[in-house]
Amino acid sequence: MPTRELDTAKGTIRLVSRPAPEAIASLKVADGLGGRFRSRPERLLRMLGQAAARADAEVVLAATPQGQLVGYLVIAPPDPLERWGRDPGLPLYEVAAFEVAGPFRRLGLATGMLALALAHEAWEARIVLAPLYAGQWDLLGSGLPKPAYRRMLVRLFQRAGFAEFPTDEPEVRADPANLLLVRVAPRVPPDRYLRFSGLLMEREVSSLRQINLLPAEEREAIYRRLIPEEMLDTFGIDARTLTDSAGRRPVTFHCPPDQELVRIEVRVNPEDPDYTYLLKLDLTFDGDLELGFIIVNDPRAERFHIHRDAEGRDLAPGTEGRNLPEEARAMGAGLAPGQVRRGLRLFGRALGLIERFSASLGRDRFVLEPKFYHVAIRCERHGLGYLIGREDMEWIDRAFAPGGVLFRHLDGSTPFRRPGMERTARGRSWALHDRILGEPWKSPRMVKLVGKDLQISTCPGLGS
Repeated sequence: MPTRELDTAKGTIRLVSRPAPEAIASLKVADGLGGRFRSRPERLLRMLGQAAARADAEVVLAATPQGQLVGYLVIAPPDPLERWGRDPGLPLYEVAAFEVAGPFRRLGLATGMLALALAHEAWEARIVLAPLYAGQWDLLGSGLPKPAYRRMLVRLFQRAGFAEFPTDEPEVRADPANLLLVRVAPRVPPDRYLRFSGLLMEREVSSLRQINLLPAEEREAIYRRLIPEEMLDTFGIDARTLTDSAGRRPVTFHCPPDQELVRIEVRVNPEDPDYTYLLKLDLTFDGDLELGFIIVNDPRAERFHIHRDAEGRDLAPGTEGRNLPEEARAMGAGLAPGQVRRGLRLFGRALGLIERFSASLGRDRFVLEPKFYHVAIRCERHGLGYLIGREDMEWIDRAFAPGGVLFRHLDGSTPFRRPGMERTARGRSWALHDRILGEPWKSPRMVKLVGKDLQISTCPGLGS
């Protein structure tokens, strides 16, 4: 039984999570507590005892040292007969009962009970909703007008990570003061969230533009699941609020409401010229979800100025300009073409998140065009295949084999064409970037089928 003691103006109040049913039966109910059970306190204790006996419910009580019950919170799965209970496969829970006795309000008990109830790690993969109906508010006892009482409730739940969500559920819409607050934990899979979102407005979300048209909190709850949680943990970014320890928000979402496009930017250090994480998804003309680009940098690592000339001026994208000394330094440090810093080894993790996101939109694949040879090889190893360009990739492998035309050009004529570079994807990529083909390497078009590893390898046995 996890517990917490609060020192208040009314003395010490003990908060108890998951109390034993027999311990509940021994309590004395404070005057006026119990909602619809006010005149029958034994029925309130019976209800709490029954909830505490359930394996799928969370019960928190607030009691004095003398055994007086002064507050309670019950979180449980919604009734299957209600809209929220229609999908039993959802990790969905509802604040079913929540109250603090009048004389013990404004002591932090409600905040403390919510925090204790949601402290268990299991709640980080669940959705909790709190439908708040104005007809149940204690306006008389609080002395607050309805708008002020509503604001008080919103502040209370926001501290626990809840946000107001729009819904067309008839009971919530029956009074303009009613509201639905929802806590979507950071590890809720995107497909589960979208299924829940369909309950909110009874609509299907199948495109980026539909997501972009959602309220900001809803669409960010969806898109933030495209950011690897490991990266957020590494740099101390809260997965729910997306703020760092200094209160800054290093995460930015660009979601044009009139476009099938999302761009996610994470810049850990505001003054840093590079993004820590950069991802762009859009929709192609033929309706495929396309990964435009993905960049993962470690901002703590040394930076190589491969995109600037000797005078420090940025090289225009798409030009033939190169900073050869910086590229040679980057290659010597183990980086691949295009890398300005060492990565975080999260490329495969990010591809997996995109795959799950694609599935949540009802799509069976996503496509991409890797900008460098080594990226294409990494994609192969994560289960992707080719729509266009497989034959070219297989030709390159043969050409780098001993005696092949590209093998013969690894003659040491430049730092990027040294013998032995044919043994790794990174070495080949540098040689191709150095135009060992006599022209720029042409990106293939690749595809990831949701839930399938295509097990394609155009270069069996090649090192990384």
